[in-house]
Amino acid sequence: MPTDQCRCQACGHTFVHLTFKGDDTPAVCPKCKSRDVESRADQEGFMAGPGLGSRIAGAPKGPS
Repeated sequence: MPTDQCRCQACGHTFVHLTFKGDDTPAVCPKCKSRDVESRADQEGFMAGPGLGSRIAGAPKGPS
């Protein structure tokens, strides 16, 4: 799942925004709720792996 590095133009707060395929929802600053946000794709922040469910502690990994 790709992520964007974002910087709020109103308050200067920097944050990471998850992007989903086909989702056109603009990033909103979690600190001041401004929509005036500059974002750029973060290639190193690409989330990959077996999935979030497998990261839950104690979750079964399949039939035993």
